[in-house]
Amino acid sequence: MDERELAGVKSSLNYILPANETLYTYNIVEPPEGMPASNQILDPHDVFIRDARKSATVGQLDVHGFQLIPFAPAVDDIYDPAQIEQDYYPQVIDIVKKHTGASEVRVFVPFLRGEEAQRRMPGGITMPAGTVHVDFTEETGPECFAERLGEDAERLRGRRFAVINVWRPINGPMRDHPLALCDARTVEPKDLMVSRSISRTNDKGLRTADGKITAGEIYSVAFNPAHKWYYVPDMMPDEALLLKNYDSRRDGVARFSPHSAFADPTTPADALPRASIEVRTLAVW
Repeated sequence: MDERELAGVKSSLNYILPANETLYTYNIVEPPEGMPASNQILDPHDVFIRDARKSATVGQLDVHGFQLIPFAPAVDDIYDPAQIEQDYYPQVIDIVKKHTGASEVRVFVPFLRGEEAQRRMPGGITMPAGTVHVDFTEETGPECFAERLGEDAERLRGRRFAVINVWRPINGPMRDHPLALCDARTVEPKDLMVSRSISRTNDKGLRTADGKITAGEIYSVAFNPAHKWYYVPDMMPDEALLLKNYDSRRDGVARFSPHSAFADPTTPADALPRASIEVRTLAVW
């Protein structure tokens, strides 16, 4: 079907140009003297981003790498770290088990974005992520398994596991910088480029200005005209997106789901500012 016949919007996404050296970015950390904060070169491309609500065939986690689900958690103050851990995490665990069939789920590293997050957590990274990326790689997925399971890792070794993010708006309808989601079936291995991320994090893995320096890896993504992009317009706080960032299965299921915030050209001037929460989960079957 011609793109003009589909519901959606056209917008620019920031891909990263391939390089002959290892990609890196320093976040809340001063790079060594004479070294730029990042050697990544943005490669913006205008793409058509389809309305996932209008598609009856797209939006399955193991097929496309993302899935829209109903999720209305009961939390008095989503910006309170204690309530996130005590009230929000158990509800996230339940919802991931329900929609994936996983038998064990661990939750870690909440990312809160928006003006209120910046006010409550100064120094953290609270702006929408504006480049196409995947949060884990072939190397860091298994590392996450060992780190998050601790003493249980040996007992569960050999089972299928995945890193699945649970992303939802805090207010709504969310029209300011929604998430663009790439159909994992359209991504080729050559599109995924390892990029080192050097940050300051606290003992819970959150980026903070006064944390210790840590280094991790993500995938930055090179442009491929075959990529098919989707978004969910007007998301509400009683909805969430499951995003696949790693899967140990290699039999054709979606393993890596590139995503990025984007500027929706149809966003009204009086739209609510973007406010969202995303937590990462390790699911084991």
